[in-house]
Amino acid sequence: MKITQLERVVCCVPFLPGILPEGEYDEPAPGYPTSLSERRQDIMRIRTDAGLTGIGMSGPYFYDREETPPDLIGQDLQSFEPRTLGGGGWQIALLDLIGKAIDWPLCRIFGGRLQDKVLVDYWISRMGAEDTAAAAKRAKALGFHGIKMKCKWEDANMEDRVRATLEIAPDMRIILDPNERFYNLENSLDLARRLDGLDVVFEDPFPKTDLNEYRRLKGATSVLVAPHFQNVRQIVDAVHLEAVDAFNIAPSDWNFLDMARVAASADIPVWQASNVDLGIFDAFRLHASAAVGNCTFGSDLCGNFVHEHSLLSEPLVKDGYAIVPEGPGLGVELDEEAVARYTLSSEQWSS
Repeated sequence: MKITQLERVVCCVPFLPGILPEGEYDEPAPGYPTSLSERRQDIMRIRTDAGLTGIGMSGPYFYDREETPPDLIGQDLQSFEPRTLGGGGWQIALLDLIGKAIDWPLCRIFGGRLQDKVLVDYWISRMGAEDTAAAAKRAKALGFHGIKMKCKWEDANMEDRVRATLEIAPDMRIILDPNERFYNLENSLDLARRLDGLDVVFEDPFPKTDLNEYRRLKGATSVLVAPHFQNVRQIVDAVHLEAVDAFNIAPSDWNFLDMARVAASADIPVWQASNVDLGIFDAFRLHASAAVGNCTFGSDLCGNFVHEHSLLSEPLVKDGYAIVPEGPGLGVELDEEAVARYTLSSEQWSS
């Protein structure tokens, strides 16, 4: 089976109201040059002489970007080793294509389906307590069991937001994610003591330069402590120090599997991170999540309910869970009308 054509489709899908920050909270998140509403993502299609098409998706990015396609045209699909593919874009499309060619869902290629559905949390950015309560009502009505809130110490409203949420949904788990902007152990302990006894998780409360400080925070109150990590070595160090209650794992592919399995050796749960992506990338992350048994905290597969459209023909998330597709490869299909509606440009390369 030979690859005959590559296609890139640039899309920009707006966020739904009530998700992104407004007013005094409207400032670029750390690492972003402007509002998340300006981001774009690319749909990648790889077509073959056998009539199969693999779909993939780039990570989100800002502004225009030139694409130099990889040297794939004319190559035999059997020449690719799945373990060497990952990270996004064309490689997701190749994995989707391999799964379709052998009639396996991607989670089986990742090692096997250990979960049929994966817990997913609702997601909101920085905002006031009143808007947070409105978001909690939406999350509860949609069947979610947890909600992630972006925040920072200067907002000085985290306790109010937590309590406003719990008034609406008393059983909702709350993840506070300041992107290290509680800044230090002292601030984090102050807030944790005010929230002691509640089902609250601190994700990346302050810089991870000294995991012994994370261990001190973990032992001080009932608030759970969960760093957002990028590689296996970080997991090993945190497990050795008994410094955390859970991990948010950034890589979406084989590295996610490696990191989650190290965490599992210490009976520590994980969840799958995201870049607040669209549907194809969420589906890719979902298959990796399904291939480990300890991905049991609410994952960040939120593209299906924070944007106007996920670009998928069927939503992944229902009643707070992402349902693992049964079909081969990613097991999802694009809503071509939606893709056309949100397309900014496209280009093709052929043999």
